[in-house]
Order: sequence, then C-alpha cells, then structure tokens
Amino acid sequence: MGTLPSGVYRTFISSADSTAQYLTAQESGVTVLPWGSVPAREQEFRVEVIKDGVAAIQSPANLFPSRSVSYKEPEKGERVILGPMSDLPTREWKITKGSKQGAFTIGVAGDGDSLVLALAQIPLFPPPLELATSDRALDWTFELVEQG
Repeated sequence: MGTLPSGVYRTFISSADSTAQYLTAQESGVTVLPWGSVPAREQEFRVEVIKDGVAAIQSPANLFPSRSVSYKEPEKGERVILGPMSDLPTREWKITKGSKQGAFTIGVAGDGDSLVLALAQIPLFPPPLELATSDRALDWTFELVEQG
C-alpha cells in the first residue's frame, strides 16, 4: 500500500504476543485496547487526507462535529488527547511507510518526522499515547472500514 486514501479506519499495532491493540478514543485520552473491548465507534477514526501523506485523524468517524487526535504542544513526552470540538485548525499528522510491509508511522506534520505517536513509557492501563522521538516509532496498520 503506497499512500493512504481518505476513509474510516480501525488502526492498530500488533504486539509480541500477536494481540492487536487498536487506537481508541476515550474521554480520558487516546489509548490502545484490544478490538471490541469498547464500543466500535471509539475504535473507528476518520482519516482525512489533506495532501500527500498529511492527514487529520478524527473521532467519532463520519460525524460532525468530531474531535481530532491532538496534543497541546509538539514536544517529546506530550500526551496525545482528543482535541476540543472547535480545534481549528485541526491537528495534522504525517503518515509515512513504516518498517513493516503495509504498515505506517504516524508523526507530527511539519516537525521533520522527529516526533511520532508512541506508547507512553509509564505503567498505566489502558496504555496512553504520547509524542516520542522517531526511534520509538510504531508500525500502525490501517484497516479500511469505509472508503472516502
């Protein structure tokens, strides 16, 4: 898969024990959880491609208004959150090919690919996401639910 088209996706990472952990939007923040552990709408995101490789990631999918996967400041260790309903302009993410076939890295757009979406290095459940340096990049798989 070359570039990612706009659409509704379930986005996940696979762990060493082969249990997929899906990007999940909850009021407490953006986390990863196994599929089906929360209502489906919390694990489906609208990816709106703005230009080549740059996209907004929004929840709930296909509803207006929606909230975007966001952060307060583009800094290492900053917790990834759901932005407010009125977050204009919407945060943009750079989606690039990952290290595995068919996988992608999600990074901060306009940041020279130095900050990426990663699991926080604190022992919490569900595991929150944070901005981290590119050496902690995860391979995200985008499972298409609905095109366009």
